[in-house]
Amino acid sequence: MAYPTLTKRSSFSILTEESQQGGQNFAGNAGQSSPGYYHTARNSTTNEDKGPAYHSRRSAYFESHWPLYSIDWSRSSYGRDSGRIAVATCTENSGNKIQILQTTPVSEQHASGQQVPSLELRQVSEAGHPYPCTRILWDPARRGLSPGSVERLATAGDFLRIWEYDPDSTILRQRSLLANKTKSDYTAPLTSLDWNSTDNSLVITSSIDTTCTIWDLNTSVAKTQLIAHDKEVFDARFTAGNVDVFASVGADGSVRVFDLRSLEHSTIIYEPVSPPPLLRISTNSRDANLLATFAADSTVVHVLDIRSPGTPVVELDAHVSNVNAVEWAPQQRNIIATAADDCQVLVWDVSMNRTEIALAYTEQAEVNNIAWSTTGDWLAAVAGRGVQAVRL
Repeated sequence: MAYPTLTKRSSFSILTEESQQGGQNFAGNAGQSSPGYYHTARNSTTNEDKGPAYHSRRSAYFESHWPLYSIDWSRSSYGRDSGRIAVATCTENSGNKIQILQTTPVSEQHASGQQVPSLELRQVSEAGHPYPCTRILWDPARRGLSPGSVERLATAGDFLRIWEYDPDSTILRQRSLLANKTKSDYTAPLTSLDWNSTDNSLVITSSIDTTCTIWDLNTSVAKTQLIAHDKEVFDARFTAGNVDVFASVGADGSVRVFDLRSLEHSTIIYEPVSPPPLLRISTNSRDANLLATFAADSTVVHVLDIRSPGTPVVELDAHVSNVNAVEWAPQQRNIIATAADDCQVLVWDVSMNRTEIALAYTEQAEVNNIAWSTTGDWLAAVAGRGVQAVRL
C-alpha cells in the first residue's frame, strides 16, 4: 500500500510512514524542522523492501478518466461516511464532468502488519457539465443527512447551476440554472463562486465582464449586480460570519472589499504598482479580517489584513513554481494551505509570533487545487486525473 506522507515541520500531530508503523500519530517538538521538507506521495523504500503485504495502489486515492480541476468537501454527514467530495473537470470542450466521491473511513494494513486509519474514495455519481467548471461548492450548511434528504451543490461556468444529490439513490440532478437576463444572447462566463455560510440562500459569482452578482436561491434571481473591477474579476468570497461583506480579485491586480449596505464605493486594500492579475482569494472562516491571494505566474501568497490595507502582513514564499490554490483551514485561524506547479502542498502556521511551514506533501504532478474536510483533519489535493486525501 502506498501511503501519502507528510513531512513534519512543527508540533502538529501527523500521519507519516514511521507513525503508521507504530499504529499511532506522533507529534514533534515545537519549533523542530527537518532540513528538507520535500517528500513524495510514494514511500521512499522499494516495493521489495515492503514485503508481501505491499500493494501498489495508493491509499485514500481516486483516479478519474479525465483531468480534474475543481474540488470541494461536503460539510454534511450521512451514515458512517466522512462527507462527500465533489470534483469537476475544466477542459475546453462541452464534455466536462462532475463526479461525486463517497469517503468511507477504513482501516488498512500497512507493510509492518499494523492497521492504520485511512479513507476509501469511491465514485458514486456522475453528471455532465456543458462548460468548464471553474468552481464547485457544496451547500455550506453542516448537518446530518437523514434518509430521503438531499444535498445541494453549486457550479460556476457558463451559468450558475444548482444541483441536488440524493445519497440514497446516488443520483445527481441539476435543479436550476441562474442567469441574468440581458438584451444580448451573450452571457459572460463565470470565473468563480462562493456560498454564504451564514445565510445559505446567498451565492456570489464573479465574471469576466468585470461584475460580481449576488444571487438569492430562494427566488432564483439576482439580488444585486455591481461592476467590481476595471478588468475581469477572477474570484470573490464572503468574509466570515457576514452576509453583506465580500472581497474580490481580478485582472487589474487589486483586492477590493465591498459592503452591500453601502455600494457607493469599495475599499481597495491591496494594489501594488504595475500589478499582475490576481487569480484567487481565500477568506479566513475564523477571522473576517484575514484574506490570502496570489498573482498569475507567481510563487508567493500574500496574506492581508483588512484593517491594515496596502501591504501584506505576511508573504508565504516557499514554492518554486507557480501557485495554483490557497485555502484557510476551516477550524483554525492560523492554518493555511497552498498548492503549486512544483507538485507541493504546503500547510503553513501563520501565528502572531511566527510564520513557518508546518507540514508538506509532494504529489507526482502539478497540484491544481485543494480542499479541506469540515473538521480540518484531512486535506484533498487534485493533481492530473487524481484526488489524494492526506491525513493531518
